[in-house]
Amino acid sequence: MSEDPRGSAVPRPVKREPSMLFRILRPNSAVILLGLVFGLAVVELLASFLAYDESIDDADWRGVDAKLTGHEDEPLLVASDWLGARARMELPHARSPAMIGAPDLRGEARFWLLTHARERPWGEGLRAELEDLPEPELVAVHSFGELVLREYVLADAASERLSMLDALAEAEVSSDAGACRGTGDAWRCKEGRLSRRLVEIDYHPRDCLAVELGGGAQARVDLGRVELGDRLRGHVGFGDFNARLRSDPVGMVEVWIDGAAAARWLFTDDQGWAAFALETPPGEHALELRLSTSVLGTWQAAGYEGQPNDVFCVEARSLLEEAEPS
Repeated sequence: MSEDPRGSAVPRPVKREPSMLFRILRPNSAVILLGLVFGLAVVELLASFLAYDESIDDADWRGVDAKLTGHEDEPLLVASDWLGARARMELPHARSPAMIGAPDLRGEARFWLLTHARERPWGEGLRAELEDLPEPELVAVHSFGELVLREYVLADAASERLSMLDALAEAEVSSDAGACRGTGDAWRCKEGRLSRRLVEIDYHPRDCLAVELGGGAQARVDLGRVELGDRLRGHVGFGDFNARLRSDPVGMVEVWIDGAAAARWLFTDDQGWAAFALETPPGEHALELRLSTSVLGTWQAAGYEGQPNDVFCVEARSLLEEAEPS
């Protein structure tokens, strides 16, 4: 130790070596981190195995199928996408075209909900199917092994007076360029085509009139004189996931009753399965829908491609929601 000129000792710094633990961890930190991640993955795998160690067997599906026998006209909802795919394989009721592409639950007095035994019956996505309908009443719960089938009723169910899709067989379809050729469920116009089919809307299949015309072109669907209720309700959406990513169309729906414009709505492709509603005069009236989109084609990696890849999907029904006077 050296002496300070003023007589006090000056301490020298002590050289400290890194601890043994630090010298081990520092050069191997990446390997250790990878090992921790692997260990966490193993723990999650074991937890998943323990949580789902019971499987759905054939007897469970047979029990559900037997319970639904005789209720083919009543909708069956499935609480989750993964269970829905399996249900369509196992249950004729779940894969019928009417069930797969149904627009909503309006007009249905009774419906069924299928869930896994450990699954919440009403998730956010499924609850959206109710829209503004009153809360359904649970009347029965049927358990079949790992499956649970719930039975619901809807109070004051509306009665359907007209389905636009079912009335297409008698409709006259035209565009800005004149009459479109075709009958029943498919038409070809100079600007494109229209057809009734299942379309993926917001990751769900929907039965609708698919409109694929040039940007700005308008299709006119004249249903003639039909029986209307007191509400015209419908939905619109845009099909094809890739097209929705690359284009930004706006769809327009106009409703004409007895030759006069009754309503007009605009929709964008990020609204999912969007609903519209219009109060209508009950009785026999002339009904026409005019449909168009603002964008033709999509934007791809190489630039703009003028193909009508976005599919404008429309369905509409006339309902009697208020009780008829006795």
